Amino acid sequence: MKFSSKNFLYLVNIFMLTSATMLSVSISNTAHAFSLMDVYMLAKQQDTDIQIAESRYQAEAQASPIARANILPQASLSANTTDVSQETDGTTFGVAGTDVDFNDHGYTLNITQALYHHDYYVQLRQAKNSVARASIDLDASYQELITRTADAYFNVLAEQDNLNFRQSEIEAIERQLEQAKKRFEVGLIAITDVKEAQASYDLAVASEIEAQNALEISKDALEVIIAERANRLNPLSDRMQLISPEPNDVEEWINKALNENLSLLSSEYTREIALQEVKLQQAQHYPKLDIVATHTDTDTGGLSGNRESEDSRIGLELSFPIFEGGRTYYRTKEARYRALLSTNEHEKVRRETIKNTRDAYLNVISGISRVKALARALESTEAAARAAEAGFQVGTRTSVDVLIALQETFLAKRDYSRARYDYLLNTLNLKQAVGTLSIDDLVQIDGWLN
Repeated sequence: MKFSSKNFLYLVNIFMLTSATMLSVSISNTAHAFSLMDVYMLAKQQDTDIQIAESRYQAEAQASPIARANILPQASLSANTTDVSQETDGTTFGVAGTDVDFNDHGYTLNITQALYHHDYYVQLRQAKNSVARASIDLDASYQELITRTADAYFNVLAEQDNLNFRQSEIEAIERQLEQAKKRFEVGLIAITDVKEAQASYDLAVASEIEAQNALEISKDALEVIIAERANRLNPLSDRMQLISPEPNDVEEWINKALNENLSLLSSEYTREIALQEVKLQQAQHYPKLDIVATHTDTDTGGLSGNRESEDSRIGLELSFPIFEGGRTYYRTKEARYRALLSTNEHEKVRRETIKNTRDAYLNVISGISRVKALARALESTEAAARAAEAGFQVGTRTSVDVLIALQETFLAKRDYSRARYDYLLNTLNLKQAVGTLSIDDLVQIDGWLN
């Protein structure tokens, strides 16, 4: 057989294509499984909400140096140059009029130092509070990122578990369907048992399709946060511990939340800024005192010849507002109402903090009991399913009994799986409610993953 260069290149291309395909399959089969910490570190880099929070903080952090600039010296320099064409008739101081062209130019340097501007100092205190609030809001965004990441991560695991359970359910029902058909063929059961098994199988297949769709949707939600498709996640192992809140007293958790909850602290700063706004508007009634220094240098010309002059002045400048059409009065009145608004909103946040903390605490307590109860229920349903299958073999139980027992078993598995994830999320929500949630909490949970 003869090989031309064309055939040789064709075989090379086929070989390379086959190798690339095998390599891609190998890579996909050994794709990296993401841990909870992997996902969180990606979220810190890629999540748009945290990027927005960072940008907002950087912008609001400039409020303090801007306000401080008001009490520092202010200097301005202005310069001018003008070409003048002047015609003069008659005489000026004995000088006969004539046509004169000259350039008029000079500069003025102004320096002002505020001595007393009450509004400047109020604005400075406002700015410091604004920066402090921005810092708290940024910390709150990072805590919220932890709970959002964990929620999305566990949602994927829960949907993956649900799909696995559905697939196992299909296999079990399929075996039951085959047994029912064989027993019907030998006249041991009625055709209705076969129909029941077939109906259960068809419903299980439909549920599997729904579970597959729900899994992809949960992966989409996680991808929004980390900007990457996480097809494999480390599952939760049996090493997970059910840890009760410490201290085991809801009132102590509420008191801690009232002192450290980040949303409540941010609301307190908002209220303080609004109260300072009232003082700021009232300050517009107060006098203002400045040191003003001016230096002017002018070169000009004219009929009498070129002249150069310099003028330097320094002094105090006092201004006192008398009447501005009621503008200051109504702005002060508006600020008072806005301060009242912020006070009412702060009280709302305080009450919500109490409620959210109590709810999170109770959810953790009930979550522990729920996980334990569902673990016992799972053991019971598995034993019941085995008993139903054994009874079906000896003719004391029907196919319907077996199908019901199998369905209850897989529902118990799904509920037990979801309850474990909910417990972990509730522990994070409780710590977020009291403002102590940190990456260490994720590290602890990550240690319980396989």
